Amino acid sequence: MIGQLVMYQPFAIPVFLLVSGVVLAFWGSRLVPFALVLFALIVGVIQGGSVLINFTDNPDVLRYGPYALAVLLAVAVSFLYRAAFFLAGLFIGYFLCSSFFPDLSMIFAGVVALISGALVYVSRNFVFSVLTSVAGAGLAATGAVNLIAWINVSCGVTSYWVIVVVIAVSGVIYQTKRNKGRK
Repeated sequence: MIGQLVMYQPFAIPVFLLVSGVVLAFWGSRLVPFALVLFALIVGVIQGGSVLINFTDNPDVLRYGPYALAVLLAVAVSFLYRAAFFLAGLFIGYFLCSSFFPDLSMIFAGVVALISGALVYVSRNFVFSVLTSVAGAGLAATGAVNLIAWINVSCGVTSYWVIVVVIAVSGVIYQTKRNKGRK
């Protein structure tokens, strides 16, 4: 799909990919939670009326209800974003413990699951920094390689992976230093 977009607009799409990839790689851990809440607000306002019309035909509820639903959805997304890290660590810890030590009691496996969930929750900023840096590096490298090809310079797969590694490592280092002490 990206290849089709690049063929449609061989300069603008790679520039957009490069810029958005660099922004995601270096500031993703701060932008993504904000973007999730913003999109939740937008979806709540846009789709709130469609949901409410199934329950009531009161014009005041249909006028102001979508805004209340948008705020409720934004709060839920903010909570679920944080809870998802704890739950992911909980499940990973439980399944790893029960896989490697199948004869342990359920209580011990539960304690290990709670500890691993807490560890993932506490280190969520680092985990999210790594994930956004790698995703952003992939976007930026795709844009960069296509821009290099646009100026008729040949570059191979090695160039792509060098760009990915450099941007991803730089993004993780930058975000980790910036997030130091942040909850």
